[in-house]
Amino acid sequence: MKRYKVLVIEGGGIFGALPSHFLSMLPSDAQNLDKIDVIGGCSVGGMLACSYAIGRPFIYIDNVFQKRAKECFTKRFNAKINLLASPSYRTDTIDRVIHDMIGDATIGDIKKHYPKLKFIVPALDITNDELIAFENITGKWDSIKLEKVAQYTSAAPSYFEGRALGDRCITDGGLIDVQGVLTAVAELKQNLGISFEQLDVFVLGTGEDIDPNPMTLSRYNNLSLLGIATDVLVPYAVLSNKLWSKKLCNAMGFHYYTYWNPIKTNGKLDDVSQIPELVKQADKYKDDFLNVWNYWLTL
Repeated sequence: MKRYKVLVIEGGGIFGALPSHFLSMLPSDAQNLDKIDVIGGCSVGGMLACSYAIGRPFIYIDNVFQKRAKECFTKRFNAKINLLASPSYRTDTIDRVIHDMIGDATIGDIKKHYPKLKFIVPALDITNDELIAFENITGKWDSIKLEKVAQYTSAAPSYFEGRALGDRCITDGGLIDVQGVLTAVAELKQNLGISFEQLDVFVLGTGEDIDPNPMTLSRYNNLSLLGIATDVLVPYAVLSNKLWSKKLCNAMGFHYYTYWNPIKTNGKLDDVSQIPELVKQADKYKDDFLNVWNYWLTL
């Protein structure tokens, strides 16, 4: 029975620095997707997947992430003068970074770099209450630019504006599948008839989200509207989605499944000042990461 190597990159704002940096640790001759059958991800993980799928070296994207993440979180004027204003950040600045990472390539262009690679990134159409899986399996989305896919899947509510796809409003794929793995395996089964037992799934995570302050009843009830948006709704939705995804994945009967990221994070998805420390922490796990990665590839 043929097996498929499925790499999925989790969402999580600035914590995308973790999977980005871990992948940059691979030897230079392994910084490609030649040995991988499927790549997926959502939100920042979808942005990374879009970049890697057109042949961008892991180390290049890691450098871009570390140097330019701050540009992605440029406050809107209204958010500067009113703390309750939402969304908080401009889209033009993150769009420039996304374009420089990905360029003008389309989903159909992926096959020019990796002819056999399957690409699957979710987003949420909140106009029609529909999950969208941008993919290169059916050909339906081949003309869509990958930078647009990155914009759609990373449009996190309260952080960025929703994005237009025709007359539809498209938002962050992490709202419905924070890991992106459930969307990926469902598309493989539905469109290609691949069974879960054929999949070796590696989820490259954005950290185990641990709030340093317990969410007591009084703290929850006394949070401001701004606090609920940034400290509760998004981080806790991400955490609950992650817990649910991992529980399902462990029950779905994959040939192999692992979630990799040993680093504890604090839920502040837009605090770019954390990135240097995140990278420093990741460096301590280099040997562990390479061992887990190589084991997965050679199963």
